[in-house]
Amino acid sequence: MAIRINSENKNNKIKIDLTKISKAAENALRALNNRNCEVNIVFVSSQKMRVFNKRYFGKDLATDVIAFPAVKDEISNHESRITNYVFLGDIIISTDRAKRNTKIYGLSVKEEITLYVVHGILHLVGYEDTDKEKFDRMKKKEDEIFKKVKRTLR
Repeated sequence: MAIRINSENKNNKIKIDLTKISKAAENALRALNNRNCEVNIVFVSSQKMRVFNKRYFGKDLATDVIAFPAVKDEISNHESRITNYVFLGDIIISTDRAKRNTKIYGLSVKEEITLYVVHGILHLVGYEDTDKEKFDRMKKKEDEIFKKVKRTLR
């Protein structure tokens, strides 16, 4: 078995190289020692993201990334190898937000989207950003993984 990334762009306004983004997601999972797993990634408009955020989290605003972990508990303390084929969950990413944030953070659209993919994957494997300590821990891991997978985008 291997890592399987299912990706779909439902926002035709912004073109995405799904092959490169999927490869970046695979590399992020490998960097976290996750093998034999599956992740779904869907790219949507800010308008659609707002609908998801309101429906599932009660927040009537668009956001950059939402993750729906299939497993609610931490997966073997995040870093141990998954030995069986596991569906980790779904990630929804706003490509409009990614494009807008490039002006703020100085990344390309592809890099910004990849950062969101890494962030979503971290949520799928149990990382949280609900308080400062958890946020700092997740941000540190996010930066580490993003640096590793950024090379995939070239």
